[in-house]
Amino acid sequence: MGFGPAVWAQDEGGVPFAASGLRLLPRDMLKLGQLVLARGDWLGRRLVSEAWVKTITTPVVTINRYRSYGYHWYMGDVVPSGRPHHWIGGIGWGGQRLYVLPDLALVIAITCGTYRKSGEEQSRVTGTILEGVVLPLVS
Repeated sequence: MGFGPAVWAQDEGGVPFAASGLRLLPRDMLKLGQLVLARGDWLGRRLVSEAWVKTITTPVVTINRYRSYGYHWYMGDVVPSGRPHHWIGGIGWGGQRLYVLPDLALVIAITCGTYRKSGEEQSRVTGTILEGVVLPLVS
């Protein structure tokens, strides 16, 4: 997929943490989002099966009435102006977010530096960017 430099945190034995610690450039985050949006296709080539994309983006755990979790992917809905938009996303430490909004054919990467903030504060900041800045421009 032509990724640039990336770092994946590892344990003492050099084994990458599969669930976290991946540091990507924003353009590479967008590529992962595009892969999900295209249900496993990348530039006309099948990289993962459509069934696998459906599996990883199907809710397995309900977190609250606004958010659920699949296999390392979160799902939820935003309602910026009365019209709900379903999103699939990656949520990272410090406010790093990747949103895939299938109904808008849109992928959004947000990088923040709110590492010393609570998870609630990180979500508030990125939610404001998504709902108050990006979505009003496209929906």
